[in-house]
Amino acid sequence: MNRLIPTLPLLLLSLSQLLVPCLSSLSVTLAPTEEFCFAFRTPKDEEAHVTGSYDVINDDLPAEPVTAVLFNYETERVEWHSPYGKSEADFSITLAGKYHFCFGNGAGGYKTNEDREREKMRLQGHPVEDDNYDYDNKDGELRTIGFTLRVRPKEGTESSEFQSAKTEQENAADAHHEKLVNMSNQLRDKLELLLDHQEYIKSREATHRHVVEETFTLVMKWTMLEALVLVVVACSQVSYLKKFFETKRYL
Repeated sequence: MNRLIPTLPLLLLSLSQLLVPCLSSLSVTLAPTEEFCFAFRTPKDEEAHVTGSYDVINDDLPAEPVTAVLFNYETERVEWHSPYGKSEADFSITLAGKYHFCFGNGAGGYKTNEDREREKMRLQGHPVEDDNYDYDNKDGELRTIGFTLRVRPKEGTESSEFQSAKTEQENAADAHHEKLVNMSNQLRDKLELLLDHQEYIKSREATHRHVVEETFTLVMKWTMLEALVLVVVACSQVSYLKKFFETKRYL
């Protein structure tokens, strides 16, 4: 089942027209064999620095059926594919145009060109090394995936220059400028990745707190039921003994 949020592309398109960095941090719960796609595009279709990450919130479930794929909307070329069996991963890449960031719980799993070539050779009877990819959901469990996506104009593009002029953050054009910018981008990517993991930890904490509260409620209900049963049994015993001694006295 494919699911695509229609309002998000419009929002991101509006942001691209304003030429400001785009940031989205969301979480989605996928049913078995369900797929979720997040659409975005770079400002003015120019090259942009795109970073993203995902994390499967359900620590008690295996991550094998979960897939995360970034692909070009127009050419359907796979730009990045999640490692198989990994509950979390991140990427940093330079892109231009419109793209989809898709997640699947036993669905999707768009294979790379290398995967298709191996499959073609396998069908022709050639011995090939198996990639052990299995996209089927065998346990029928829901899975919650937190993900973050950032789009920033690449240094030197028209969008980046316009943004710098708007924010009055003009830098001196010296020989070390590009090197410093690349180093700062790498440092910012690492810091933002740490912030993403903090958000994923918060989501896990909320899930665990919900489970603890439900367990506590069940324990309280069971305790009250036990107390009620004990009161009924005690009253029944007292009533029985009272009638027994009254009968003996009459005799």
